Amino acid sequence: MKNNLLALACYLLTTYSLDAQQWVVQKYSYDSILNVTYGSAINFNGGTDSLTMDIYLPQCDMQAQTTRRPLMLWIHGGAFLAGNKDESSIQSFCKSFAKRGYVTATINYRLGFISDDNLWQCNYPNYSCVFSGDSAEWVRAYYRSVQDAKGALRYLVNRHQQFRIDTSNIFVCGESAGAFTALGVGLMDTLIERPLETFALPALPKPNTATASCEFNLGKLFTSNTIARPDLGGIEGSIEPTSIKYQIKGIGNMYGGMLSNLLTYHNTTQAKPAIYSFHQPCDMVVPIDSNYVFWGLSWCFTNGYNCYGIQNNHAMLYGSRAISTWNTQQSLGYSIQNEFTTTNFPYSFLFGQASCTDQVNNPCHAYDNRALRENNLTNFFAPLVSTNPVCDTGAMATTFQVINDDDGYFVYPNPSHHILYFKCLNTTKTLVKATLYSTTGKSIFTSKSDSMNISSLTAGIYILELIQSNGKRSIQKISVQ
Repeated sequence: MKNNLLALACYLLTTYSLDAQQWVVQKYSYDSILNVTYGSAINFNGGTDSLTMDIYLPQCDMQAQTTRRPLMLWIHGGAFLAGNKDESSIQSFCKSFAKRGYVTATINYRLGFISDDNLWQCNYPNYSCVFSGDSAEWVRAYYRSVQDAKGALRYLVNRHQQFRIDTSNIFVCGESAGAFTALGVGLMDTLIERPLETFALPALPKPNTATASCEFNLGKLFTSNTIARPDLGGIEGSIEPTSIKYQIKGIGNMYGGMLSNLLTYHNTTQAKPAIYSFHQPCDMVVPIDSNYVFWGLSWCFTNGYNCYGIQNNHAMLYGSRAISTWNTQQSLGYSIQNEFTTTNFPYSFLFGQASCTDQVNNPCHAYDNRALRENNLTNFFAPLVSTNPVCDTGAMATTFQVINDDDGYFVYPNPSHHILYFKCLNTTKTLVKATLYSTTGKSIFTSKSDSMNISSLTAGIYILELIQSNGKRSIQKISVQ
């Protein structure tokens, strides 16, 4: 009995350890479905924008129709004024997490705001493009992005059968403005959190010649001297309504933040999502604590380029450290993993690390080490996933079983990179056949001896099936290094 319990404990421990790697190791190929239209919505000028997404689906040699996968939505940055789903960093995240077994998607959303009618003179390219008619325009641009991302998420949830999505395991991530949007999607879930600026406001003058050339104004027709600002509608938006319940398990916040505290009020029917935050204190675009958008850039423009300061009509932001402080001081109970670097903005134009000129080539509104942050985000999310492995099959689940250790085999060494040896714990039994399978159920090697050469295999997890002379099967997970 003692041996049985010990064997069971060892097996469960090994199973837990190997299963945790399911959402960490990049072991799948993927297919992509590009430029899928998920809806349309009214932009800041009263026109209609068609909204698209790219979808990446992990693929296996054998797939059970009942298997479900976690969903991860990635959202690009660009200050709500620029950028698109084709940005290389966002595409790379989608592909690498699809290789880990997630269904992934990235979206285009409505960009732009009513830019300021004044002529802002500056010798820095496109400087006038960051000036808005008033601070409410930044809030409204952010709000439209949240509505669109919520609609994109519902589009995928409504097709969970088609894409084999586990709707109880959803993750939303973004960079910069995309991180603001991701936090809004995951946390803005009660009416009291709706910003007052998103209700109807007085019209603003249309952009002048200088600001009309900005990227977010291209292709827009300004037929009137003013642009109306109607009520933007509810926090969910109108794209793809659904009655299907879904749960956001985690949020990836890459140098983003919030425009207000979205932690305090929470829909009590849902568990609070875990939050991963990466941010650098020298970030001149989004403050790690609280300040106006472009706070550091504004200092650099006024002190180095003799430009106008930006803050006059910009929104107040609350960065990653402010979010963590709210959670701690108010005992709000969110699980947050913070990864902050240590270099502060030096308030120097020419000299020193993170100065204005240094950040031209080494921006702090970026990753210090992208591969490291992706790895840490991966490991933070993996234990939150509760769905079954993406490529397990019904046949394997019902046929493969671990028999008791009196009849089983001791397989060693495990992990291995060269030869696997099999030792039967019951000397009256003999081995009929040993078969090594991939985690997708594909047969790789077969042996009728007491060993197997695995030196040609790539590193990863495999399934070993040992059939004895009495017909019983012993199944073990094998780690190849």
